[in-house]
Amino acid sequence: MNGTLYAVGVGPGEPELLTLKAVRTLKEAHVIAVPKGYAEKESVAQLIIEHFIEGKDILELVFPMTDNKEVLKKSWQEAAGKIGRLLKEGKNVVFATLGDPSLYSTFNYLKSTLQQQFPDHFTIEIIPGINSFSAAASLLQLPLAEGSQNMAVVSTPQNTSRLKDILGLFDTVVLLKVHRYFEQIMECLSDLGMENNGYFVSRCGSKEEYCSQDLENLAGEKLDYLSMLIIKK
Repeated sequence: MNGTLYAVGVGPGEPELLTLKAVRTLKEAHVIAVPKGYAEKESVAQLIIEHFIEGKDILELVFPMTDNKEVLKKSWQEAAGKIGRLLKEGKNVVFATLGDPSLYSTFNYLKSTLQQQFPDHFTIEIIPGINSFSAAASLLQLPLAEGSQNMAVVSTPQNTSRLKDILGLFDTVVLLKVHRYFEQIMECLSDLGMENNGYFVSRCGSKEEYCSQDLENLAGEKLDYLSMLIIKK
C-alpha cells in the first residue's frame, strides 16, 4: 500500500502557531521533507518544527532561489522522485511548508510534478497553516479589512504601473516578497502620496522578527526574503 503525502502549513515562524492537526501529523509521519533555498543553509520550516520531529527521518529538498524555470523544474523533478519512492515504499511523508500550503507554496509545483512522474494514485492531504500577513496584522494590532472594505494579497510586481492600479482598487494591499523591489515600491507610494501608509514586517513570529512604519529609512537596506508590506488607505 502506498503512503500518504501530507502538505503541512507550519505558519510564519512561531512554533506555537502550528495547529493541533499539524503537530499530530508531524509526530505520526515516517519522514519529514523540508524545503530550503540553499544546500548549505538550514531550512526555516525545519527550525519551526524541530521540537516536534525529534528522531524522525529528515529529507532535505533544495529549491534554488532563482527565476530560471529550467533550474526550478529540475529541482521539482528531483524532489518529486525522492518523495514518490518513499510513498511507494508505504511511508507517510510530510512536506513542511511556511505559512499555508495553498498560498505561494513550492508544494503546489511539487504536487503537480509528483502526479506527472508517478501516475499511480497517491493520497494527498493538505493541512492549512497561519499565513504570514495574518500573523503580521496581529503583531501590529491592525485590522486587514473591515465592513465593506476589500483587500488584495500580491507577490510584488516588478512593473510599478501595475502596482499603482492595484493600490487604487483595494483598501488594503499586502505585498509579499518586497525585498527585491523595495525602492520601486517606495517611488510608487510616494507618487500616490501613500509613503506613510505602509507597515513593514520581516521574519514575523521568529526571533529575528522586525517591524517598522518608517519606510524611508529602510530604503537602501538589504532586506530579508521573508519581508512584507501591509498598505492601508
